[in-house]
Amino acid sequence: MRIMKQTLIFIPPVVDSTQSSIHIEDFERSVDLYNQGEYLQAFHCLLDYLNADFRAKYGNPEGTEFHIPHGSILVHIYVKEDAFRINADFLTLPEKGRVAMLRQVADLNINKLLLPRFVKDGDSLRMEYSCPLSQSHPHKMYFVLQNICHIGDKYDDEFCTKFGATRCYEPKVTPYPQEEVDRIYEGLQKLGRETLEAIKEYDADRKYGYSWNVLDTTFYQISYFARPQGQLLNDLDKAVDDMDAELPTAEVVAKGKAFLEKLLALSKEELAADLYFVDTLVSTKRRSSLKNVQENFMSVYKEATEAIQTENYERSAVRLLYIFYEAYFYNDMQDDINVIISRALSKASGQSMEDASEILYNAMDKIMEGDLEPDDDDDTLEEISAEAIEQMQGMAASLQEEVMKAQADMQAAMMKGDMAEYMRLAQELQLKMMQQALGGQA
Repeated sequence: MRIMKQTLIFIPPVVDSTQSSIHIEDFERSVDLYNQGEYLQAFHCLLDYLNADFRAKYGNPEGTEFHIPHGSILVHIYVKEDAFRINADFLTLPEKGRVAMLRQVADLNINKLLLPRFVKDGDSLRMEYSCPLSQSHPHKMYFVLQNICHIGDKYDDEFCTKFGATRCYEPKVTPYPQEEVDRIYEGLQKLGRETLEAIKEYDADRKYGYSWNVLDTTFYQISYFARPQGQLLNDLDKAVDDMDAELPTAEVVAKGKAFLEKLLALSKEELAADLYFVDTLVSTKRRSSLKNVQENFMSVYKEATEAIQTENYERSAVRLLYIFYEAYFYNDMQDDINVIISRALSKASGQSMEDASEILYNAMDKIMEGDLEPDDDDDTLEEISAEAIEQMQGMAASLQEEVMKAQADMQAAMMKGDMAEYMRLAQELQLKMMQQALGGQA
């Protein structure tokens, strides 16, 4: 009987931190302010809960008008005459296929949108919602924003691809540096080939359960390291959903394998089209906590324990890899747990099943015990700090002239009282430093 000789490779993600940007204390303050009748201030705290920078970055000085990007849509929020009005431009209808597209839009209105609604204005579609300030409880407003953001960002890409619709708003994105695109493309090719080879071995022995686990794990891993946007993100989400179809496992695996082969056939340029940074107002993922992570890990923890006791290291390693990458797919993982898992995944890369099982199980055991301190045999904080300092010094040297010029321009804008220009320059500087940092990691 053939078995996998070693685990699949680990590919470092495009961002180090997977932690949620939300601030729980701001949501609690928002509810308190709403109960006191301070409706506008309550909404301000709700925005701060979602992202502390957005209110200043995308709002007017009075805090009554906001234009906040979420993926490929722009959410407009107005406070006028004691009412909230929220809308988001969606798409311009195509000449051909508009009837079929409008049928799907009508279905979204009925089955996907809750309080907001799609509205047709000539050839354009937008989502709208309005309510009096007195009816703007933070829980309700959060779900309104979440509903608009998730439906808009998901289906605009899908309808552009499927029906040839065009955007009303060109999203403001920051493409990955070419070095990152190269790294992700090469990593995807290698991981994909290894996955297909593993599936071939498992299928030959009719071990379709193992094929299913390895394939689904690969989809999760691609999402983890590449963090794609646009239609590629939608396609990955659908591939993951399809892995749970109520069909014979062999058929599910065959369908997933076909998608992976299609993904590997993408050119580097086609892949790069969906590799970019963009602001998001409401994350599609859950905010992790130690308790919910432990609850989600419990069944696989028991399964891996039993497998190791019977020396079935392959089963243990395959299942642990699956649950770790799945956790990243569905959660914005807090930094302390992320450090433990990502280090274990890196160490287990390409290892024998027995060695990988031990590495991954030890990480799982720490999390289940609530011990979130790094192990002594991990990279020490001093080593990490030294590496970070070295990187920062290199960045500072290469960016010194640009930083000095930008700071001078920002000071001049400040002296003139031109805050819009000051913020523009600050964002440009931040973007350049981020791109330099990513380039240095590639």
